[in-house]
Parts: sequence; C-alpha cells; structure tokens
Amino acid sequence: MTRFTKALAVVMSLGLALAGLGCGDEHGHKEGEGHGGPVTVEVPDNYKDAVAKIESLKAEMGGLIEKGDLGKVHPPAEKIKKVAEKLPELATKAGMKAADVKEVNEAARTLQGLFDEMDKAADAGKKEETRAAFAKYDAPMAKLKAHVEHAGHSH
Repeated sequence: MTRFTKALAVVMSLGLALAGLGCGDEHGHKEGEGHGGPVTVEVPDNYKDAVAKIESLKAEMGGLIEKGDLGKVHPPAEKIKKVAEKLPELATKAGMKAADVKEVNEAARTLQGLFDEMDKAADAGKKEETRAAFAKYDAPMAKLKAHVEHAGHSH
C-alpha cells in the first residue's frame, strides 16, 4: 500500500466511525427502527398468546436465516424483544406463582439480551454466527412454553 492509500483508508475509516456516533447502537440504527423504519408489534394481552406470538416470530426469523435473508432478520428479532419485555407482567396478570414469574422474567430477559447478538451477526451477513445466535433462543423459549399451562386464562 502506498502512503496515500493508507492515509485514505484511515480517513475513510474515521469518517465511517464518526458517522455512526449519536446512533442508538453500533449497527447504525436506533432501537425501535429496523432496516426499513420503525418496528412496531402488537403485544397480546395474555401470557399464552404472547408466547405464541414469540414462537411465530421465531419461526419467521428461522425461515429468513435459512433462506439467507439476513438483512430481514432485524424486525422479527426486535419484535421478539418487545414482546418478551411484557412477559413478566403478563405472567403476574395470569396469576402465576412468584417462583414461576421469576423464571419467566429470567427467560424473557435472556430473549431480550439475544437481540444484539442476533442483529450484529445478521447485519454482518454471517450466516453461521446468525444460526448460532438463533439456536440460543431455544432454551429460554422452552422455559416460557413450560409456563403456558400455569398461566391459565387472562384475567
């Protein structure tokens, strides 16, 4: 590389880094904004339906990953995060025991935490890393589904 090329690479890298400042995250989009604009989701008003909604979104996300449509993974991943945020409240509303609500809270927080890993891998176009992040959704989902029977009906 010539000195000019190296200097140009440094300037370009710095410009790209500075362009990302002030954004909501390191991917260049604010939370609540997918790659096509704001991400909204209607959160069901009961635990059972909310878990079913997450399962549906997870299936959608899995299909996108398998097709290699990694650029479209952000919206369902963020919707899962948003629905998961409401699960502890819905579990309490459903009359679950405190120990069950605690487990739901832990599983929901795990799902919320997976969003960044999923989004980063998908944004980078890394299919295997995206698959690996996707696989991490299984354990918390199993815990959430196990509590559906304890949720009864919405109150």
